[in-house]
Amino acid sequence: MRRIHLFALLAILALVIVAGVKLDLFSPLRPAPPEDGGPLEPGEEPAVERDIRTITLKAVGGLYPHLAILDENHLGGGEYDFWPAFEHLAPHIQDADIAMLTLETMQAGPDLKFWGVSGYTGHTKGGILTFNAPIELSKALKRAGFNLYVLANNHCLDRGVEGLHATLNNVRELGFYTTGAYLNPEEREAVDMVEINGIKVAFVAYTYWTNGIPVPAGEEYAVNLIPNSPDPEFKDISPIIADIKRARAAGADLVAVVPHWGEQYVDAPFERQREAAREMAEAGADMIIGGHPKLVQPCEWIEVRGEDGETRSVPVIYSLGNFYTDQHYPSTPTDLVEFGMLLTLELSKDMDSGKAWVSGVDYDIHWCYRNWRHRMLLLSEVFAEGPEKFNLSQSQLEWLKDKYRQNIEIIERYGFSER
Repeated sequence: MRRIHLFALLAILALVIVAGVKLDLFSPLRPAPPEDGGPLEPGEEPAVERDIRTITLKAVGGLYPHLAILDENHLGGGEYDFWPAFEHLAPHIQDADIAMLTLETMQAGPDLKFWGVSGYTGHTKGGILTFNAPIELSKALKRAGFNLYVLANNHCLDRGVEGLHATLNNVRELGFYTTGAYLNPEEREAVDMVEINGIKVAFVAYTYWTNGIPVPAGEEYAVNLIPNSPDPEFKDISPIIADIKRARAAGADLVAVVPHWGEQYVDAPFERQREAAREMAEAGADMIIGGHPKLVQPCEWIEVRGEDGETRSVPVIYSLGNFYTDQHYPSTPTDLVEFGMLLTLELSKDMDSGKAWVSGVDYDIHWCYRNWRHRMLLLSEVFAEGPEKFNLSQSQLEWLKDKYRQNIEIIERYGFSER
């Protein structure tokens, strides 16, 4: 298994802060091309070039548009335009084969009423924290390059099972893949799998609870819920293990587990989460991409030995942090809720042998600029191009450099880039 190059992280940060240049923390590794062995000897067969294919998976964390976001994008007369929020980030998403985010809002339309709540909401109403956004939000996200929604999260029943079903239908009509929530038992029994360029990637998404809104009896298929909910530590992962093995049996080349877990506003996982991650990797997961804590958390590599005796290195991202929200300090314990990780995974497959692996890893930090219509900005681009383009003052730029450093220190706490 080829792994990430070791970079001098502090030197990178110093260059970013001092010079303000765009630097990738990691260079995605690619399988080396066959070496040119020179002229053939008499009777020697020419080397056969191997058919090694690659695709790119990008992922960001949770999206839950609060009322301030809904209001600023309302053009009047029931019309909405969310595109300005994503116009700067879009070029960094559109080159991905799979671009994933956790959709923590319903897209059920304005008329469906649940527990006395209807309309578009992004706030507490009647004691219920509920999210339901106009479908124009998903149209803007699709235009920005996103194509996979994770719906196993604590807000997936904000409009009940009926609202979840309406959301699934509405976003699928726009061309989104979905994982973690289903219209019927038959969908639940199938494997959530995306095939691109001959590489089959299965997704296994689970949430630890649904904000106290019960899944109605007989409709347990609707969302992948960890047993003994609420259980943010994922003590019982037997359904996840079963789904990983089911995905393998269905022909998945690679399996991504997407757990909605952990403690909110905490920058480290529970020890049980680290144990659970190892169990998932040993069961066959190739990558674990978590979310929910609203902050980035450390990343690490887990090495496991497969049935073929070979060692696999599995990247574990415990939390991608927030994506598009109105969360900020002092309404939350920390201003790090305004930041999150843009993760890039390069996935490769040898079409001759059938072997597939994670061949490259990269990440950057994004920021939700709430005072500029909640625009999503990639910090490396801000540092490279300067504050004026992004409506920033010099003092704001210095603040962003400090927050960038804080996020990187959290992510690297377990020595992720050293591997």
